[in-house]
Amino acid sequence: MAFDFGMLPIALAAAIVAPAAAPQETAPAMLPFGISQDMRPSTLGCEAIDGGGSSTSDATGQYVCKGAPEASDLFSEYILAYVKGTGICNISAVSSYIAEDSDGKKTRALFGKAYALISQQLGKPDETVDHATSNEFRDNRQFEEAIISEDRQIFDQWNDLSLRFGNAESASLTISGSDELGLAVYGIFRFAGNDDCLRKMELATGRSAGE
Repeated sequence: MAFDFGMLPIALAAAIVAPAAAPQETAPAMLPFGISQDMRPSTLGCEAIDGGGSSTSDATGQYVCKGAPEASDLFSEYILAYVKGTGICNISAVSSYIAEDSDGKKTRALFGKAYALISQQLGKPDETVDHATSNEFRDNRQFEEAIISEDRQIFDQWNDLSLRFGNAESASLTISGSDELGLAVYGIFRFAGNDDCLRKMELATGRSAGE
């Protein structure tokens, strides 16, 4: 004889019929150098750049930090784009600048070490560009000058990180530089909502990131 669920209290019958809900899996957070999106510049000991607010007021603007909770000796400073009430838009980890490196060997070596560090967390990049290896740029004697003038680009790009992390957008590792300072390696980590966050920062400060 079939069991009559009508003989049971409604709540108990529902518990028997309905399968238990599977626990929700939460995507891990991206924590570049131990920095979370909701951290404030003041808690990281950062200083405001170009009047973007004092280090204690946590006003909207850009901040430079000499250290991080999980700092790497490959980078000498960390630059935050921060919006009060929203959080950190992105983090740029910047190496020390390398002067008089005409063939790029020193910078390439540092870039390789930074790539190994970042790929431990993010895996293989979605896009890799190295214009210096093409036939057009086989002569590397003007490597530094070509990078600064943007005739050559070298970078790795990680896209669609939101598919793996609950708070991430993208990341990139690149070689950049200036006539005054030389070359450096930049690791840029963009949190979720980065573009909207930067628009808020520009509206509040009148300056875009990088100015």
